[in-house]
Amino acid sequence: MKLRKPDEPVCEMDMTPMIDCVFQLLIFFMVAASMAKIDKSVDIHLPVAPKAAIPEEEALRGRGVVNIAPLGTAVGDGVVTEQRPFLIAGQLVDEPGLVKIISERAAADPDFRVYVRADKNAEYRTTKRAIRACAAAGVFDIIFGTYQAKEAGEEG
Repeated sequence: MKLRKPDEPVCEMDMTPMIDCVFQLLIFFMVAASMAKIDKSVDIHLPVAPKAAIPEEEALRGRGVVNIAPLGTAVGDGVVTEQRPFLIAGQLVDEPGLVKIISERAAADPDFRVYVRADKNAEYRTTKRAIRACAAAGVFDIIFGTYQAKEAGEEG
């Protein structure tokens, strides 16, 4: 008499949870990569504004970042001076240089916009020069980086 082997149970792995995890990781790294693109190469202490609004991620994407540090601040390739007060794309430039860089980027991308990160201790006239440079380059969509003021009832 011939004996049969008992049927072995079929072992299958459900791939759905693994695929879900992979997609969540993919989305996380895409969001993290887009947030890392904002040029924060110099330590800027943004001003606090009572009516500040946190811009949507889409509002910051594709914007050129102009950093304005106080005079005498050391940055990667030198020191912020009255002659070269703007830091854009990792280089210190003067007002004509800022107009040139913004004009080139605006020519390449017609929807180019600017995000100005001015230090709270920077002189207003320097920020005004940045706004004037954007206008001269034909870019009028500018937002300014600020921190939100805490509400009167909030702790912390």
